[in-house]
Amino acid sequence: MVNFFQLLSAILDNDPDRLLISPSEKKIVASYGESKIIQLRDYKNYQSFKSEVLLALENQNIGFGSLSFDMTDDSKENTWRNFPLGEFYFPSYVFIFENNTISEYGNNHQLKKQILENSKEKKLTRTIPINNDNNHYPWIDLVEKAKLDISKSNIQKIVVGESITYENMDIDIKQTLFNMAYEYPDCVTFLFKNSDDYFFGSTPEKVFNYNKGILTTDALAGSIPNEGQEEDQIRNMFNNSILQKEHNIVVEFLENQLLKISNIKAKKSKLKIKSLSNVNHLLLELETNVEENNFFEFINLLHPSPALAGFPINDAKQWIKSNENFHRGLYTGSIGYVEKNSSYFFAALRCAKFSSKDKNITTFAGNGIIENSKTNYEINELKSKFEAINRSIKVN
Repeated sequence: MVNFFQLLSAILDNDPDRLLISPSEKKIVASYGESKIIQLRDYKNYQSFKSEVLLALENQNIGFGSLSFDMTDDSKENTWRNFPLGEFYFPSYVFIFENNTISEYGNNHQLKKQILENSKEKKLTRTIPINNDNNHYPWIDLVEKAKLDISKSNIQKIVVGESITYENMDIDIKQTLFNMAYEYPDCVTFLFKNSDDYFFGSTPEKVFNYNKGILTTDALAGSIPNEGQEEDQIRNMFNNSILQKEHNIVVEFLENQLLKISNIKAKKSKLKIKSLSNVNHLLLELETNVEENNFFEFINLLHPSPALAGFPINDAKQWIKSNENFHRGLYTGSIGYVEKNSSYFFAALRCAKFSSKDKNITTFAGNGIIENSKTNYEINELKSKFEAINRSIKVN
C-alpha cells in the first residue's frame, strides 16, 4: 500500500503547476507541463472564454480552472499580475492518486518513476511562524461600517476581508504545502502556480462536486475558535449565538439556487460541526441530481455564496468592491478541475499568494458580519484564521 504522505512528498519534489490534496479522502491530483492555457482578462469576453474552454475540453481529458471572486472587477493590482480574472489550464501530464490507485492523463514515464521511486518522506517541520502582530484597526473600522450599513439597508450579511503583506520574505513552498496538508487533513490543500507566483491555501469549503449525475455543495458558515471544547459545548455555543442566523442565510440561498438547475428539491444532511485545529464551523451538505456536467452553470449559480460575499449577493459584492482596501482576485474565488463527466471546485479560503521574484507573501482571511456581530469576537476569529495560514508557512 502506498504511503500517502510519502507520495505527496515525492509529488512536491517534482514541482507541480497545479495541485489539489485531500488527505481525508486519500486523494492527490497533480499536473505538470502546459499543453494549452485559456485566459479571461476582460469580463466582456466571458462568453468567448467559456466557449473556448468548452471546445478545448472536447479534446482534453482534464482542465484546471481558477475564477476570481468577482470576474466583473478588472482592477489592475500588482498582487494578481500573473493571475487573470479567469483561467483554464490544460496540462501535458496529470498524476492522480485516488482509492489507493494511481491513474494518469498523458505519458511521462520518467516523471512517474521519479515520483514513485525517488523520494523520502518529509516530516512536519516549521521555523518560527510568521508573526502576525497586526492590530487590524482598519479592518475593525470596516466591520463597524459594515454593521452600520447593514442596519440602514436591505443587506443582511457582508463578508469583510483582510489581507496582510510581508515584504522581504522567502518561503519553502514545498514544505509549506506539506505542512498544510498534514495539519489540516479535513481540508483541501491547493497550489496554482503561474510564472513566479504561487497561490496556495487549505480550504474547508467546496463550491461543488459533480460526479455521475449527482451535484453536491456545502453550506459552511459560522465560526467559533477551537479551544478544545467538547462537541456538545460547541453546539451550545452555536445555538446561543447569532452564528446560526448567518449559517441559515447560506443554506436558504443554496437551496434556492439548486432549484434552478434541478426539479428535485435538494437533500440535506444533518447539521454538522466541522472541527479544524484552529476553528469550528457549522456545515450542512446539500445534494441534488443533474443530468449534465454544466460546471460553468454550477459556478455561476453557486459562487460566490453568502458564505464568501454576503447577502444579497450583488449588494454585498458592491459593498466589498467599494470598501475593502485590496483587490480580492482569487481570494474567495473558485478553483478546481474538470474531467469529462465530473468536476470539482473549491472556495479559495485560508490562502496566500507568494512571489518568488519579489520575495513577498500576502495572506488573506475574512469574517461574515451581520448587524449584531460582536466586534471583539470577530477580531479573535480573524486572528485564528490568519494563524491557520501562518503556522504552516516554512520561512527560509
